[in-house]
Amino acid sequence: MPSDQRPNRPEPPDLAAEEERLAAFLAGQSALVLAVAVDRESPPGTAPEIGSLPFVHHDGAFWVLASEFAAHTRPLLEGREARVALLADQSATRNPFARERAQWTAQVESVDREASRFAEVTARLRDRHGKTVELLCGLGDFHLLGFHLGAGRYVNGFGSAFELDGLTVCQQRRG
Repeated sequence: MPSDQRPNRPEPPDLAAEEERLAAFLAGQSALVLAVAVDRESPPGTAPEIGSLPFVHHDGAFWVLASEFAAHTRPLLEGREARVALLADQSATRNPFARERAQWTAQVESVDREASRFAEVTARLRDRHGKTVELLCGLGDFHLLGFHLGAGRYVNGFGSAFELDGLTVCQQRRG
């Protein structure tokens, strides 16, 4: 078949443009969804604990205040790896099958209240989410946790899925 008669192949995606799109998506999100295994000795198939928390993106991590009374927090304080997801608002999504979303594996960091980083990050949380943050910081059961992102996936439409390393778009996901 002559080259001018070959079927058209789609152009490879512009990964830098996808990274900008991911950054814009991230900027529009205020809460993350997380999943964490409750117990290291849990048998296969044991359901993880799931939570949803307001966050701030700062210094390369997603930061939250989480109560130790929540079932998802205890395993995080023990240093378990978590899965973190961001989901586009359903009301702004034309087709729920093509809902914009991103998810990652994440290593968890707990910051001591006496550390200067605690004040720095909670100030960012307060700027983003209001005075409730001050109230939560005054309660002894709340902990500042940072989610350091690892491998992930970003989907922004039908046939538009990408592999991530943190917030870097690495390649289009196929099949």
